Amino acid sequence: MFPAFPDQQWVTEEQLTDGDKVVSRFTFYGTHQGDFMGVAATGRRVAVKGVVIDRVVDGKWKDSRILMDNLALLQQLGVLPETLTAATA
Repeated sequence: MFPAFPDQQWVTEEQLTDGDKVVSRFTFYGTHQGDFMGVAATGRRVAVKGVVIDRVVDGKWKDSRILMDNLALLQQLGVLPETLTAATA
């Protein structure tokens, strides 16, 4: 994502732990300045919400799962309409 959003910022909004899991709710910010998923640079600024679930074992990150609102990202880039209905989906 760095080539597409070189000014990217990841802001942690909330973070919880339970056992070996760390759950972080975040907002990703960036300006679309390079090719991303086949979409040429638009110059648009995006703000995308998401959650990441990390697993830590013996003080080391073992795996990570990230869930981002890719629909909102594509809408903000102008690839998809702001509102989708059954007729437009």
